[in-house]
Amino acid sequence: MRQSFIKIEEGKNTHKRYIGSLFVILAFMLILGTVAYTVALILGELVQPGLIDFETGLVTDPLVDLYLLHLQSIFLILGLLIAVKAILKRRFISLITPYKNLNWGKVFYGYVVLFILLVVFTLIDYAFFPNDYYLNDFDANRFMWLLVAVIFLVPIQTTSEELLFRGFLLQWGAKFTTNPILLAIIVGGIFGSLHFFNPEMEYGAIWVALDYLAMGFIWTYISIKTNSSEFSIGAHAANNMFLCLFLTMDDTVYGDIPSVFVTTNVNAMLSTLTTIITGVLFTIIVFQKQKKEMK
Repeated sequence: MRQSFIKIEEGKNTHKRYIGSLFVILAFMLILGTVAYTVALILGELVQPGLIDFETGLVTDPLVDLYLLHLQSIFLILGLLIAVKAILKRRFISLITPYKNLNWGKVFYGYVVLFILLVVFTLIDYAFFPNDYYLNDFDANRFMWLLVAVIFLVPIQTTSEELLFRGFLLQWGAKFTTNPILLAIIVGGIFGSLHFFNPEMEYGAIWVALDYLAMGFIWTYISIKTNSSEFSIGAHAANNMFLCLFLTMDDTVYGDIPSVFVTTNVNAMLSTLTTIITGVLFTIIVFQKQKKEMK
């Protein structure tokens, strides 16, 4: 029997319990996560003097900051776990799928498909604009530390966001409407708008905003139509891991990390159009996969 992912029947899912859960989640992410980040940063300063620029309040080493920023994601997952188990009274996996087990095949399929699409479109962009790319200064030690973060920490960060947006908020939103377009606009809009504070907005606020909103809409719509967030979990991880490992540029959320390539002269409009095209292709491929599995 097909169970619904967004119209979750398991547990106690009243609006009051969702509101209480949200307070717990935000407390863990914003309060405890910030405290953990601050404590870790102070300890880092004691071990490595000069890590903090006291005039700006910023971390001088973006690679260290990359590690520290993921503390919030860990506390976000802990907050979600406590809220779902103690307040909503249901299984934690229900934020991903209505079934008993995670379908790792869907997660890896979403990861591989989007990763390949990103590689293809990056190569196309390089073919037309080769001067916009150059090799970063290679430091084996720093690159290994980046690789560790990409493999072990970035998937935690992306999955925590999927659990919150394509899980918790999507299922709460479905108590108001089950219209997939409207739900995708609402949840995808919240997801996209929270990225408006990223430094990438300086490259063209309107186009970068559309980029984030389009990405949020597409991944939410896929989660609704495929009855789980498994494909989007894989895709989100692929997107951030690819960018973190291979492409860096000035004024981004990750900063000047030791990625393989540095990109310059970012065209926000072209980047947004590429995101939409990639998203549409990803959606078509995933829906075909889902259709075959349901036969």
